[in-house]
Amino acid sequence: MKNIQYDQLYNRAEDFWDLKGNVSMYLTPVAAVEVCLMAAQRGFVISRVEGGIWHHPGFEARVDCIWDGVDPPIEESSSERNNAKAADFIREERQVHGAFVITAAPRTGWPHLQMAL
Repeated sequence: MKNIQYDQLYNRAEDFWDLKGNVSMYLTPVAAVEVCLMAAQRGFVISRVEGGIWHHPGFEARVDCIWDGVDPPIEESSSERNNAKAADFIREERQVHGAFVITAAPRTGWPHLQMAL
């Protein structure tokens, strides 16, 4: 069961995975980088990173801080390279943007598209 607190900025990558925070959890730069680096091992590819400013509470999304990755399905080695680029993007942006939202897709493909087949 999801128990995400939407007025909280999460600092642990494990919370993203444990609470299923995909597309809905606000992460510190440290946690966001760790999520990206853990994703391939968990069978995920980072498809989007959105950065913004944290106003405790509240997230101000910034259109100047969006990174789009590859679309699945994708091979594991390619997802590792993609996810490393996502982590690099966060590292570059963390001086200006202190909160991030990550979209991670299963490496095998988007579930809603697989069901349509």
